[in-house]
Amino acid sequence: MVYASLPSRKSTARSRIAANRTIALMDGARLFLGALLLLDAARSFLSPDSSLLGTLVRLPGGQPLPALDGLVLGAAFLVRHRVAALVLLAHLVLAGVNVAEVYLLRAEGLATAPVPFSLITVGLLVGGIARTFYDGPTGSWTWVAAGAAAAGPALLLMHLLSFGATDYARPAKAIVVFGARVYGNGEPSLALEDRVKHGVRLYHAGLAPRLVLSGAQDEVPAMRRLALEGRVPESALVCDPAGVNSYATLANLRERDVVAVSHYYHLARIKLTAHRMGISCATSPCPMSRRLAKEPYFVARECAAFVSYYLLRG
Repeated sequence: MVYASLPSRKSTARSRIAANRTIALMDGARLFLGALLLLDAARSFLSPDSSLLGTLVRLPGGQPLPALDGLVLGAAFLVRHRVAALVLLAHLVLAGVNVAEVYLLRAEGLATAPVPFSLITVGLLVGGIARTFYDGPTGSWTWVAAGAAAAGPALLLMHLLSFGATDYARPAKAIVVFGARVYGNGEPSLALEDRVKHGVRLYHAGLAPRLVLSGAQDEVPAMRRLALEGRVPESALVCDPAGVNSYATLANLRERDVVAVSHYYHLARIKLTAHRMGISCATSPCPMSRRLAKEPYFVARECAAFVSYYLLRG
């Protein structure tokens, strides 16, 4: 007679420990997100922007929720209560609508991220609701702290990649191309060439009557040359050699309704800064002729730059 083998007590204990640690990691992420939303909402009362809340969830059509809602949602992530679960459920419905809107854009043939950030928001909200009703054992506070420490960089990276991969181009008053490196002989780098060529494509598609070329003094002549080679008339070009960084480029704009062109990893910071300046800014990632050799470095640097702009460029 053959008996079915039963799992050993040791393997069962290991599985239970792993499950408890996973719950603790999720608790850390939940607590981190709740605290961050509260801080962001408090900041928004002083400098209206609701930056992080708008990243997580929006009203249908992309309209932002009021800053007060950030306080409510942040508290709901922190407090394990049935009322908090109802708040999370209401936002889960909105996040589901946001996910559907992204896939509708994809069905219309527009470029979107493979995994929209709204889908990550859905996962966070579902986890928060489930945790409200779970009273079982969890891992130690060490694992909770590890979850909180990992949540910030992970969510930031996913936001940069998801937002940047989606093309929001639409008709505007001007197309703004952000500068990039130029070699010592005046030749544009591949990154700069890709950005300008995409801006030229959008101009010829009729999205805006003007093409703004903004960068450092050595970058703008190369950008202008590429635009003229792309058959953009001189009268349609606006050159800004004082655009030494993203903030300066946006601050120097005369138009308040623009399409911003840059690499995907750069666009979330542009959108954040433009929103705070009261500029209506749609973003459009430039297709890359080939992957940049230092792309991982650029993405890591952009994560740090995004945090810096969020904290210091209010």
